[in-house]
Amino acid sequence: MVFSSITFLFFFLPLALLLSIAARGISAKNSVLLVLSLLFYAWGEPVYVLLMIFSIAANYVLGRLIAKSKKSWGKTTLFAAILLNFGSLFYFKYASFALKLLFPILAHFGFYPQTPSVTLPIGISFYTFQIVSYLVDVYKNPSIVQKNPLHLGLYISFFPQLIAGPIVRYHDVNEQIRSRSTSLGQTVLGAERFIIGLGKKVLLANVFALYADTVLNAPLESYSAAYAWLGMLAYSLQIFFDFSGYSDMAIGLGKLFGFDFCENFDYPYEAKSITDFWRRWHISLSSWFREYVYIPLGGNRKGSFRTCLNIFVVFLATGVWHGAAINFIVWGVGHGILRILEKILAESRFARIFDPKSRPILCRLKDILARLYTLASVYVLWIFFRNGTKSSLRLMHKMIDFSAETVTDLHIQLLYNGKAVFVFLVGIAFSFRWWKKLSSIKAVRRLNEKSVNKATFAAKYTAIVLIFVLSLSCLMSNSYNPFIYFRF
Repeated sequence: MVFSSITFLFFFLPLALLLSIAARGISAKNSVLLVLSLLFYAWGEPVYVLLMIFSIAANYVLGRLIAKSKKSWGKTTLFAAILLNFGSLFYFKYASFALKLLFPILAHFGFYPQTPSVTLPIGISFYTFQIVSYLVDVYKNPSIVQKNPLHLGLYISFFPQLIAGPIVRYHDVNEQIRSRSTSLGQTVLGAERFIIGLGKKVLLANVFALYADTVLNAPLESYSAAYAWLGMLAYSLQIFFDFSGYSDMAIGLGKLFGFDFCENFDYPYEAKSITDFWRRWHISLSSWFREYVYIPLGGNRKGSFRTCLNIFVVFLATGVWHGAAINFIVWGVGHGILRILEKILAESRFARIFDPKSRPILCRLKDILARLYTLASVYVLWIFFRNGTKSSLRLMHKMIDFSAETVTDLHIQLLYNGKAVFVFLVGIAFSFRWWKKLSSIKAVRRLNEKSVNKATFAAKYTAIVLIFVLSLSCLMSNSYNPFIYFRF
């Protein structure tokens, strides 16, 4: 079950809200939400809900053991607990991939292992990271150990962020699980955020997905370089609105039930560097790797070489986390190499040329070039994220081959379609934060001073209602509703 489905919008969500309101006391509310979350998970994974329940029970016991153990034994218990959780993730997500890589070596010694056919449990990458967050936080501060297994179960399985995040760290929501309240204002904000996310997903991401699949699933010989560039533009917009829209819906749902989740996106296509991009894209994942991998490895405290190595390890792990395939590793390592090069350049003498005080024009030019470099880098690396390694290289070759620019039916369908042009313009426009800068314009300030708050309020909620109505209309009339991160 996904949030952008009729089943969720008209049946599951209303039932969850009614039962949560009817429950009295924080323990009752948490119990209701836990049962609903397990039902939500069982809808898509009836068998693997047992794995979820086992994970809750096992990590409840492990957390208590870590909290009670002395420091030396606590570290051993923590290591064993992390090994158990990552071992489960490895089996379901990476075992087949690892065996395929090792098969030639094993075959040389006469071993021909059968590749296991295992269905990847939905959201296992996300909830495994949350479990590890809990275990490490308990090791650092035993007093925060969760003594109520139902409350821990809610943290691990809470349905708004179960399928695709944001990755919620335990120390961020520990107090909210124990005690929280909801208000009318928070409920309204939650509903607004959910509807905006729904609109991003249904009205934009789904449309871009159709165009991206039309181009990128077709034989390379059937389209030109311009068409290939347009297909990847569609994918770049699809993945942004798909994932950020789902994060908006998750954050909005959290508010409806009294939780404040961390932001997960901050207009990443405005970034001025790959470093800046990862401060804005999938923020909860970047924060998790920084706190639980980069800093424990030594961060930037052990010299430049070690810092660069730590960065490389983090981005290699980021690529592996996204999927068991070479193309994800290439994508992650590519970001890591660019991040390291940026660090080296920033520490060099060359960076001093762009001092904003002494050379403002040169500094502004640098900002423009930096944005273009970042967009181009992210755009090219999305090719590897979307496709296999070999097909990515062929697609990149096609994108620079302008020798056969012919107009075909597919070109006419995409390039000369009024709806397509409109959706692309809207998608590009709302990938950036230009409208928030309008408030700084003097004319707009004067309007605000002339008491147009009521008109602004009316326009805002009219737009939100319109987005909701159009989204429902699209869902009812079109079953095409893919979600990129559904199986991560």
